[in-house]
This record gives sequence, structure tokens and C-alpha cells, in this order.
Amino acid sequence: MNRRIVLIAKFTLSISLILLLFMGLLDYLNLKNFKKVIVDYAVLNAEEIADIITQSTYDAMLKNDKSSLYTMISRIAKSENIEHIRLIDQNGKVIYSSTKDEIGSAIGSHADECLLCHYAMQPDSITLPEKSCRVIRTRSGKEALAFTKTIYNQPACFTSSCHFHGKNETMLGQLDVSISLEHLQRKSSEYRLQFIMLTCLLLVMTGALITILTHYLVGVPVQRLVRQSDLVAAGELGARVTVTSSDELGALSEAMNAMTESLERSDRELKSWADSLEQKVEDRSREIMRMEEQLRRSEKLASLGTLAAGVAHEINNPLTGILLYASLLNGDKRLDPALLPDVERVISETRRCADIVKNLLEFSRESLPVKESIALETILDDIIALFQKQPAFCTITIHREYQESLPYVSVDPNQIREVFINLVINAGHAMPDGGELTLVAYRSADGASVCTEVKDTGSGIPAEHLARIFDPFFTTKPEGTGLGLSISYGIIESNGGTIEVQSKVGEGTTFIVKLPAAG
Repeated sequence: MNRRIVLIAKFTLSISLILLLFMGLLDYLNLKNFKKVIVDYAVLNAEEIADIITQSTYDAMLKNDKSSLYTMISRIAKSENIEHIRLIDQNGKVIYSSTKDEIGSAIGSHADECLLCHYAMQPDSITLPEKSCRVIRTRSGKEALAFTKTIYNQPACFTSSCHFHGKNETMLGQLDVSISLEHLQRKSSEYRLQFIMLTCLLLVMTGALITILTHYLVGVPVQRLVRQSDLVAAGELGARVTVTSSDELGALSEAMNAMTESLERSDRELKSWADSLEQKVEDRSREIMRMEEQLRRSEKLASLGTLAAGVAHEINNPLTGILLYASLLNGDKRLDPALLPDVERVISETRRCADIVKNLLEFSRESLPVKESIALETILDDIIALFQKQPAFCTITIHREYQESLPYVSVDPNQIREVFINLVINAGHAMPDGGELTLVAYRSADGASVCTEVKDTGSGIPAEHLARIFDPFFTTKPEGTGLGLSISYGIIESNGGTIEVQSKVGEGTTFIVKLPAAG
């Protein structure tokens, strides 16, 4: 706020100083002209008085009546503004003066009153000046206007019978009139004072008017712009300046609004980019975690496959021998009938171990998929037809939801059939009391894959088990080997696809298999 007040004050002061300079110059010229007018007026008055006295002098000379002339001059000299009047003959002698002590005195040739005569006597003079004006200072120290007029020899003077001057005498004398300038100076001082007071009043009124106009025309718009800049600096990009004029400040306000709008738009874009970037980072992080998990599982499967192959080969022959001798013992008539259940149990567990060894061998065997383009819904329909005839699925309702015009997939049909059979069997185990099994097939958003969902309404998988569901030998079933999902994971991966699981306890489980679409 202080900066804005100082700006208006500087602007007003600058204009006031300029006005003061011009009005001072105007005052000077006006007073100078007024003084000139006053002097011209005084000269005019002096000239009129001199004309009257001169004419009276001619009349008095013709009548030879000097007393009347002196009486008339004496009366004129008593006027308030007349300092003194005197008549000077051609020899420089004062023959009459309103100041008695000057009568009879002589004036030097270098005196101002005698310059006219001596100027006339110069050889190179072409014209003869008739009058001379000058400002003098009286004995009392006052300024006065001295008017000197030459009295020439008229024909009426030297042709008259009583003439005193000869025909060859050009100048008879001079009339010197002094008029006081005190009254005129007093008027000039009063005029100067009035003019100065009027100038000061105009300056004050002009300064006040300029201040008010500057405040409303400049100060208020500038304050709005400053407030707008403060709001923008504080982050309030929705604020706008009210445009109240079409001048430069209005254009500046519109530019400020355009800049603020651009900043607001950029801020929204940056926030959108930030949100998008955050989402992309989260998605990428999940993708990296998923890839790390896949890599971890692949490494684990590879190492376990190597181990499983070695273990399977090592224990397969002993298991075969145990199963052979147990079978022989079970058929031996010499065996105590009380021991038959135990022998049968040995045979059963040996066969179970043999199945585990078989699965281990399959798990460790890296068979390359033989891919071909095939309709995935055909494989799903064959599996549904197979399980609908099984007694274990008599209480389970199977639904199919296929998207129209699904593209073919490029996979090994036998391996993929084995995966889905395993997933359907697991779904049946999760619904021992019946439920609903839904197979959904649709094209992915990018069109590069065909997705298949195997949904059940079973008991679901606890959240703490989901991360390990594809690990080898991890199972939640009492009699499971924990190799089915691991083998399925490996098959899907070798066919260029992915498999995921979603599950909630009490709501069911969904396996999502993505397989590459055929090119």
C-alpha cells in the first residue's frame, strides 16, 4: 500500500512541479507585460500633459503672457501623481519649475534632459527626436517617469509682429515632466499578489484534482493488479482482475487474466501429469513386482525341477521293488489274514508315492509346447462336456460366457487343456456341497490376448496363502501334492501367457489366464 501511495504522490508532485514552472513563467511574462502596460500608460499620461503644456506655452508666447502659463503649470504640478514640471530654454537654463529652488539654475550638457538638444546638434543626425522617456529616482528616493519634450520654433512665432526668436532657430527649449510611479507600482504589487494567490489556488486545485483522478484512473487499477499478483503468488489461480477500462491498464488487466488462466491450465495439466505419473509408477511397480515374482517362481521351478528329476530317478526303482514285493506278499496264502489290511495299506501308500514320483518327473520334464492356432472356446467346451458327466459335479452348475468373434490363440492345445482341467478340478474341490462354476472368455483391452476366467463360489483362499499359491508343494488340501498349480503356471508361461488368482474367503476364487492371440 505504501508503494502505491508513493507512486501517486510522485506522479502528482511531478505534474505539480511542471505546472508550477509553467505558471511561474506565465506569471513572470504577465507581470512583465503588465509593468510595460503601466509604463506605457504613464508615458501616455505624461505625453498628454506635455501636449497641453506645450500648446499652452505657444499660446502664452504669442500673447506674451508668461504668468498665465506658469500659473497653469503650477496647477498641473499640484496633481497627486506629478512630481515636478519644468521649462528649460535652449541654453539649458531652467526658466520655470514647480520646484522653486530650481528656477534659474543651469543643466549640464550631459544631463538626460539635454540629450535631445545635443543629439540634434550632431553633424550626422538625420532626424530630430521629439521626446525622451526615462525612469529616474527623485530626491526622496521614489521612482518616477521623466518625460522630456522638445519645444520647436513654429512659424506663428517668428512671423508674429512680437516675435522674439529668429526664423533660423529650430528649438526654443524643452519641457521636462516627472510623473510618480509609486501609485502604479502599488497597483502592480497588488496585481502581482492577486496573480500569485490565484496561481497557488489553481495549483492546489489542480494537484487535488490530479490526485483524485490518478487514484481512480491509475491507483485503483494498479491496486487490483497488485492484489491479483499476490493471489497468484499465493496459489489462488482462480482469481481474476475486473477490467473496467479499455486503455493500457485495461489491456494489462486482460493480459494478467490471460496469464493467470494459462497458469491455471498449466497447473491442472501438471497435477494431471502428477496423478497420471503416480498411477503409472504404481502400475509399473506392480508389474515389476509381478515380474520379480514370476522370475522367482521360474527360478524356484527350475531348481526344484532339477532336484525333482534327481530324486524321482533315485526313489523310483526302490518304490517299484516295494510295490512288487508288497503285491506278492498280499497274494501269498501263507500270510496271516490279520496282516492283510496292513499289506494293503503299504501297497496303497506305495502307489501314492509312485504317483508323486510320476508328477515329479512330469514337473521336471521341460517339454517344449507345440503351438497351433485354435479357438479357445472349443477347448473350454470339451472340458465342460467332460466334467458335466462326472458324479462329483452333479451338484455344480456350470455357466459359460464367451465374447463374440474371439480371435484364435497360438498355444499347445494339449498343455492348455491340461491346465484348464486342473483349474476345474480345483474349483470342484472348493465346492464339495455344490455351487456355481463360470467360464468367461473375452478379448483383452489391447487386443493382443484372449482372457479366460474360471470362477467358483467356493470357500475361497485366505489372503496369506495367495502369494504362495503357485509355489511347488504348497497346498491347502489334506491329500494334495502341491504340484498341480505349479505345473499349470509353468505351462502357461511356456506358452507365452500369464495366470493370476483373485480370491476372497467365503465368496469364491477366480483364476485369470491370458493367452496370446494368433497373429
